[in-house]
Amino acid sequence: MSTIKYFENPDELAHFRRSSLHLKTELNFLLEYGITRLDFGMHQWKNVDNKPSFTYPPIKPPYAYNEKNLYVDASNNLWMKTIWSFPQLDEIYYDTLLKRIKEFETNEKFDFNKGIVYANLGVAQSAQMKIDEGFANILKALIEDSGYSTTSKPQYDLFRRKLFTQSEDRYVKKHLQGMLSQLNMANTSPVEQFVENFLESLNDDQRAFFDYTFARIIQNLEIWKEKENGFTANRLLAYTQDFCLFNEDFLRSRFSQPDPHWLLDDLIREAKFPANVRGCGAFSMTDLDNKLPSELNNQNQPEKCLRILLTLRNYSSHNISGGTSANCFYARYDEIFSELIRAMCYIRLLP
Repeated sequence: MSTIKYFENPDELAHFRRSSLHLKTELNFLLEYGITRLDFGMHQWKNVDNKPSFTYPPIKPPYAYNEKNLYVDASNNLWMKTIWSFPQLDEIYYDTLLKRIKEFETNEKFDFNKGIVYANLGVAQSAQMKIDEGFANILKALIEDSGYSTTSKPQYDLFRRKLFTQSEDRYVKKHLQGMLSQLNMANTSPVEQFVENFLESLNDDQRAFFDYTFARIIQNLEIWKEKENGFTANRLLAYTQDFCLFNEDFLRSRFSQPDPHWLLDDLIREAKFPANVRGCGAFSMTDLDNKLPSELNNQNQPEKCLRILLTLRNYSSHNISGGTSANCFYARYDEIFSELIRAMCYIRLLP
């Protein structure tokens, strides 16, 4: 029996080691040089130019928009014009800058506008599907820069700026458009416009919640299909619960004066959907295995998707443990998620 020998040639191993050391050295140089330029910029800003400290809340900034980044421009331009587009490295660089700025602020009791650093860090994180950190840092950037907005929303609104939409386009819109095309529902064509109108109909909290939850489901479904495991099973169940919760909140928002005590089944009945939703629920994964196949075979599309929505909403609200690919929820998850999307579309199409 033969044994595989890695780096059988000593010269190959030596070359690999030299290359790795070179890479580390170059990255350290870039980080150190970026910090050196940043230190100079911060010192110049505060102690030489005597610029005022940034004020909080940032309602009336003490200096013009085109001046707010002068202290960090050299460090930012260094990276943007040479390395930018490698998200993992981008995150390391801007996280390093941010920590250095905060260290200076603490020691000197002085504040800078950190909008551009938060923004670039958030974009780099979002590009790696680090959505929690990415979205938060993008929002921090907009908060820092909010005092420069000439209006309360338009061009500075998160969901209308490329800062955010580049991630939404990649992780949400394209996948959602593909799913809607397969559903082939009336009044959802062209799907691109339907998706745009749907997202625009959401308030800020709903849109952030929807985008995050949808992207996480797609991400975890890909992980599950590559290799099923208990943790991802639990994550899929948890994010499915969140998606059901989104649909419930979205439906509630379609009423001008909803009764605060209405539950999802009440909302479905009050919306006058042509659907019987009695008996929707499950107490165990075995119950889901028994119920979901018949629900998926229902030929009444509105009833089918709404019953699946209500069944999963009720089940996931009381359970955290997942199952395996032997369970219907996981074996037919693509179909099930499509029905939750269909329910969302019916809610959007309500008069």
